[in-house]
Amino acid sequence: MLSSLVREHQAKQAARRDIQERRRKEAIISASNVTKALVENLNNRVAIAYNNEKKLDAEAKQLQANAALFAKQSIQWLQLIENFNQALKELGDVENWSKSLESDMQTIASALEYAYKDTG
Repeated sequence: MLSSLVREHQAKQAARRDIQERRRKEAIISASNVTKALVENLNNRVAIAYNNEKKLDAEAKQLQANAALFAKQSIQWLQLIENFNQALKELGDVENWSKSLESDMQTIASALEYAYKDTG
């Protein structure tokens, strides 16, 4: 009787150990599955963030190139305007020169006319 109780107790303990071992293995598998799912989710988000970063870098480089081109064009436009202003100044100088020349010619013409009247 005592031996049967001991055997029964040992059998129950063995059954409990088996159940406990099975549950431990299931818990490990479940934890592993959860970990894999979390890592995959995190990897997906990291991949999305990395792709977004690459796109932002490419757009930043394009923006920098466009800004450099715009600066170069602006400098060229400023030089063109400066040349145009210089040409206008030169035209103004030519106009002043021609007015001065015209005035001198009128003075000479008046002097010649006066001299011609005196001789004639």
